[in-house]
Order: sequence, then C-alpha cells, then structure tokens
Amino acid sequence: MTLATAGFARFPPELLFVLAASLLLWPPVHRVLLRLTAWCFEWGAFRVALVLTRVLEWLPLAAWMRSWLWREELYAHSALGHTERAITGARRLAVHAKADGCLPCANCAINLFINAGLYREALDIERSWPGPSHPPEPSAARTWALVRFNLVEAVYNLGSWEAASARLSNLEEVARGDSFLWNFFPVQRAWILAHTGRGEDALSALAQVDWRRLPRLYRSEAHFALAASLLAVHRYEEARREARTGLKHARRVSSTRNGLFLLGRITLEAGQPEDALRFFEAGVSHPYQGQGGDGLLAWGDCLAQLGRHDEAREVWRLVLTRDKQSGAASRAASRLGLHGPVSPNGRHSRASLLDVQK
Repeated sequence: MTLATAGFARFPPELLFVLAASLLLWPPVHRVLLRLTAWCFEWGAFRVALVLTRVLEWLPLAAWMRSWLWREELYAHSALGHTERAITGARRLAVHAKADGCLPCANCAINLFINAGLYREALDIERSWPGPSHPPEPSAARTWALVRFNLVEAVYNLGSWEAASARLSNLEEVARGDSFLWNFFPVQRAWILAHTGRGEDALSALAQVDWRRLPRLYRSEAHFALAASLLAVHRYEEARREARTGLKHARRVSSTRNGLFLLGRITLEAGQPEDALRFFEAGVSHPYQGQGGDGLLAWGDCLAQLGRHDEAREVWRLVLTRDKQSGAASRAASRLGLHGPVSPNGRHSRASLLDVQK
C-alpha cells in the first residue's frame, strides 16, 4: 500500500518526519518499546529484542529506562550464547549495581555470571551487598529474594549440594509470598534432590508445580528437572521423553546444550554408551560452551567405559578449561590423578572451596 492510497499524500514528507521524530521523543513511546523488547525476550525472540535495544539506545531515555535497556541487552546476548560480550557487560553492571544500589542490575549480573560458569563472581556480589533496607520495599524484597534464589544454582554448581539445599530451605517462607518464585521453588528443590540420590522425593516435589504457569522461556528447565528425577529412579525411557520435551521447549542456547548433555547422561546410565556418545558429541560441539562440567565429565566416563582411556583423559582436562570453578572440575581432577579442588585459573589447588553455606 502506497502513501497515496493510505491517504497520506496531502501531508508533506517533512511533516511526517517531524511527527515520527516527535513520537520517538515521547516517554510513553519509550515505555511501550521497552515493554515490547521485554516481551520479545520472554518469548525467545532474542535477535528481535537486540534490534529493539539498538533502536532504543539512540533515544533520550530516562535513567531508569536506560538501566532496564542495558539489562535486556545483556540478557539477550547471554541467551544467544554471546558469552564473552555478556560477561564484559556483567562486570560493568556489577560495579554499577554496587555503586547505585540497583538490585535488578545485581540480579542480572548474577544470572550472567552463573550462565558463564563464574559461580564465585556471582556469590561475591551477595557477599558485598548490604541487602534491602528494613523494612524493605515490596519490589526490593522480591528482587532480593530472586537474587538469593538464583544463587542456589551457583552453590550447587560449585559442588556443594547440601549447602544449596540449606539455602533453598531458608528461602521457603519468602518464596510462598511470590507466585512466580513459589511455582519454581519445587523445580529447584527437585533438581537438588535428583542429584543427591533422592529421586522419589524429587518427583513428589515436582507434583506441586503448576505447569500452565511456567514462563515459556524457562519451561525447558522444568522438563529437565523432571527428566533428572526420573533418571534418579532408573525410569530411563520416561526420562528420555522428558529430556526431549525439554529440548522442544528450549529457547536459550544454554538450554539446548544442557538438554543434549542430559540425554547423553540418561542414555549412558541406561547402558547404551555407544548411543550416548552422539549426544555428548553434539553437546560439546554446540556453540554455547559455558558451564557443562557435569556433561563433559559424563562424556569422559562414557569414553572410559568403551576403553578409550586416552580420549577420556582429554575430555576430563576439558572440564578444567570450560567449567573450571565447578564441582565437576574437582571430580575431573581426581580422575586425572590430581588432588583437591581446582582454582579459578583452572590449576590444581589445595585450598578449600569458598564458604557457600551463608
């Protein structure tokens, strides 16, 4: 449809340009565009969200809008697997969050650090944070609860499953007051229970989840938690179906890679190491290479079962490179004949893990 047929021919082009420019300078339009950006992210349209952030960067946004825009941009980069760019931004964001007391920015930096396998950096933000004022404002209290909830993942990725369980239990009462957190609370609990050999308890926890209310972006993680719980009770075919369902729902690249590694673990424990190899190989060649220590460790174990010991050792060394802060790195070091946890630079160290009980 041309401008003439649309009825705009009588307006001078200059006037239309001025009108469009005026609209882009109007704060309500900025809010609409920001909400559209957030909506695109929530539905997994990360590239569209990035395009919108680039448009918004040129507009005279209010300070709180610019902070929101910054977070949305970094979340989108992380979801697309642009890990180095996301981490560079996360370090700057963490400095800003501490200086300005911005809890949403602190939460964003924590999520980005965890997604990149920088669990200690995520926990360091909490250690240096005074927490919300007393009594806290409702929005600040909710974000502080999100911060502590997200840090549970950092703790168990360091290998401290019992400490993670204790942290989660300490959040139970505050989670009850927030419908979003309370619906994800059993998912996080089930993940911990499944990885500590309590599969039946994990399945009972997941029975409390209202699956209809799970946000589209994180639905895959709930399916993966169910798959891990079924794996813990040796229900391999059901676990495999859930993992595949999780892959169908995956929107972030990290979720896709994690699903491939989970399918490899399920297939390996079902006694099919040759078939498991293709899932591990697909996972290791995936563009997203953050975290993943447990999957890499299982891949090495799979190769060892098949008698390919030299290749297994190479894979275990890869754990020390790709997920150097993780508990999996400590177990990989043990398989390689090293002793003690792995230091942040990936080298052997006798120093104990940071205190993560808090």
